[in-house]
Amino acid sequence: MELFDCHCHTERSDCAEDVTLEWYAEIARNSSQVFAITDHSAHICYPQDAKWGFWTNEAREIFERHKDYAEAEIDSYIAEVRSVQTGGMLLGIELDIFLDGTPVCNEERLGDFDILLGAAHTFPALQQEADAQQVEAELKLMIRRLVAWEIDVLAHPFRPLRLKNYAISDDLIEWVVDVAGEHDIALEINSHNVCRDEDICMAKLAYEQGVALAAGTDAHRKVEFGEFSYHYEVADAVGVAAPELYWGPTQAAMQAAK
Repeated sequence: MELFDCHCHTERSDCAEDVTLEWYAEIARNSSQVFAITDHSAHICYPQDAKWGFWTNEAREIFERHKDYAEAEIDSYIAEVRSVQTGGMLLGIELDIFLDGTPVCNEERLGDFDILLGAAHTFPALQQEADAQQVEAELKLMIRRLVAWEIDVLAHPFRPLRLKNYAISDDLIEWVVDVAGEHDIALEINSHNVCRDEDICMAKLAYEQGVALAAGTDAHRKVEFGEFSYHYEVADAVGVAAPELYWGPTQAAMQAAK
């Protein structure tokens, strides 16, 4: 049984390499694979000459200055994916927010997606490489504000800290699992940039507490799409068959998306 891939990028994400929307559409037309297109809201909403603007100190200023552009691009993204949507393809987005909770996306369009991923890619304490206590406090604030937007999946919860070499405590992992259970969201096991020890710990706690896990390849290139070996490795560590461990959309949701 194939797993549901909750996290796939197209050329709309500036970090993607050889994946295109039409390539995914061809897969959806000719296979039973179920997956979600989830491009970065920050790459969609920021202008061509500032695609990585969200990761800078001028993030808010750039966003406010180009709000009309951002709204038009979100509209275009939704229409473009819907125009080729078929088979097991879902329309999603990887939602970025500012520390105060403002979404990097026209909030009126959030309900138009089949699936919402939330990601705390960056925030002031992380950018400033502040002390671990402040970084953890802001990460928690970001997660609380992401779940307030009723996301379906919290993407790669610990990657931002891991990439900056911050220690990730068991207490933080337990807190993330508790919040996911409180808000009935899934926690992503992400294979694009692996946090093995944290993922296994999180997966074991989530399974014990009945919290959903989502399998995401976070595909930025063709070779990553549908490559679930890491997700099976995590399932083996938990001691559960992968199809039993990972969350997927219901048939009703799939029909509603078409």
